[in-house]
Amino acid sequence: MAEEELLDKILFGGSTSFLKSLEEAEEHVDSHKDSGIGETDSETNCVQAWTDEDSEITVGRALNAQKRKLPEGGINDRSNKYMKLLQHKFESIHSRPKWARLNKPEEDSDEDDEILQTCGFTKKQRSLHLPPSVLEYKEIRHLNCETYNEGPYINSIEFLHESTVALVAGQSGIATLYAVSGKKNIKLHSINFQNFPIFCAKIVENKHEVIFGSRHPYIHCFDLMAAKSTKFRLPPGLTTCKKFTISSDQSLLAVAGKWGEIHLLSTKTKEKVGILKQNDDVTALSFGFENDLLYAHSTSGEITIFDVNMRKVKHKFIDEGCLQGTTLAVSPSNRFLAAGSAQGVVNLYDTHCIYQNETPKPEKAVMNLTTKISSLAFNSTSEILGYASVDIPNSVKLYHIGSCNTFKNFPSFQTKFGNVNVLNFSPNSGYFALGNNKSTVSLCRLNHYKNY
Repeated sequence: MAEEELLDKILFGGSTSFLKSLEEAEEHVDSHKDSGIGETDSETNCVQAWTDEDSEITVGRALNAQKRKLPEGGINDRSNKYMKLLQHKFESIHSRPKWARLNKPEEDSDEDDEILQTCGFTKKQRSLHLPPSVLEYKEIRHLNCETYNEGPYINSIEFLHESTVALVAGQSGIATLYAVSGKKNIKLHSINFQNFPIFCAKIVENKHEVIFGSRHPYIHCFDLMAAKSTKFRLPPGLTTCKKFTISSDQSLLAVAGKWGEIHLLSTKTKEKVGILKQNDDVTALSFGFENDLLYAHSTSGEITIFDVNMRKVKHKFIDEGCLQGTTLAVSPSNRFLAAGSAQGVVNLYDTHCIYQNETPKPEKAVMNLTTKISSLAFNSTSEILGYASVDIPNSVKLYHIGSCNTFKNFPSFQTKFGNVNVLNFSPNSGYFALGNNKSTVSLCRLNHYKNY
């Protein structure tokens, strides 16, 4: 014991001196809280450990070095920090991840949960299954609220999978990329094709490319990485590219031609690799999520299923009650085929049962609309089928496949979607977009689905 006290005295000057030294050290730290190292950043509330020279570069200096120009003002002001500009651009496209957010709202404590549960309350948990009758959704800012210049008819709405970005294109020949946030929906880039009304646009994501089709004998392909457009002439025998679709592996482009012909093009070279033929003119095309199957509707109401690998017809059947087909869609689960007609009927088929005969019975015939079906789309989980008719304002419905019922609260009486020409869901069903014939793309947030 005596040895320990002696050692304590040698090292710290005794216990009294040691405590006094600690108090002096604390006072020294308090007196230097607002100086030099350890200064608090007013925006992030985090301690700045060092200063990075690159973070002090201004926008003007960076643009001069890169020989680039940006619109003046706002975040692009030449005196602003270049790092802030890059951060703004990144968050407008990808949004800030939850783990990187500061000043997060405090979660309710476990103790509070226990108190509520003991007083007769139960903790509300989100159901894993989509409720069958009432859809929880919110109408938010229009997707193209910064421009409204793609119309009048909006013909294509495509969502990118790799980032929260959507493409809107229409008959004005203008296509625009928007950062999907629901609050601002900032315009990222716009492409204007002169005398080229866009009837169809599809994203080939594994090639970072968008293909635009029109009534002309050529197509435009826009490179998303290089921001450069290339013009490709269509192969012989194909004079327009108003209606086309892309296989799920994104290797083939199927284009509707004349007299029931379907031309197969390589998405890589844009050259013809094959041709398919059905009895009547093609009105709609849709690849199955098994890449060897292509479904085609017709002016006679007959649906043809092609084996793309074998380049031949696998099966054909009559769409029940259909005098003229208008649209087709295959569910991501590959279980359902939805067929729309000019009579306003949507037939829902089980893809495993349609091979039994040439007049299979649909699982369900949906008859909520009375005019021709202009657009069909399944959501990512194959729980919802959206369908619309452009002939009547607000003529759009969402159908719950599991319960075989339409959502009774969509659209609401106050809703003004206009005459809907095209609709689509985001990759994880968090958003639902509807384009009309007045240059507007309405956007709804589907609350059941938590991700974009």
